Amino acid sequence: MNSNSINELLAQTKVELLIDSIKARLISEYPFLRNWSVGFDKAKRRAGVCRIHEKRISISLWHIKHNSEAVYTDTILHEFAHAIAYELYQEIGHGPLWKSIAKDIGALPKSVGRFSLPGAPWQLVCCDFINESVERVAPRFRRNSKIKNYYLKGRPETEGNLYFVCSEELALFEERLMEFREISFYQ
Repeated sequence: MNSNSINELLAQTKVELLIDSIKARLISEYPFLRNWSVGFDKAKRRAGVCRIHEKRISISLWHIKHNSEAVYTDTILHEFAHAIAYELYQEIGHGPLWKSIAKDIGALPKSVGRFSLPGAPWQLVCCDFINESVERVAPRFRRNSKIKNYYLKGRPETEGNLYFVCSEELALFEERLMEFREISFYQ
């Protein structure tokens, strides 16, 4: 095991202890939380999620690794507020009851936090090979192998013209540091 793996394991253990202490504090007031589990996932576009039907809270390991303890602690509390709001009032989302609970347990009563997100490695683009032009559509973290069957909403003529391009290559092309013919298009 290398030093990076050991450091990540120690960081995860530290967060698990933090989660356990938060959960223990909350169980005294909300005993139903004993039935809830908390785990980790590899999400990059969200910090956490509360899966009410599974009674499971999941926190992004990427979020933990790239943000401060104060930020990910708020995320943990935020997700527990969802669990409590659902158990007590069957409220889903960031409504007034959730906001009140979030505030009461120490989370910021906001639906979206301020935290670091990674840049997407891929860009979905619409390509015109005749005019050698590329239209940026959306950043993507994964490539969809069926993209050739899709088209942009309201633009059926784009079917077959959607591709994935490496974000770095697209940036070089847009800065005129790379030629159109040098771009690698993936479909």
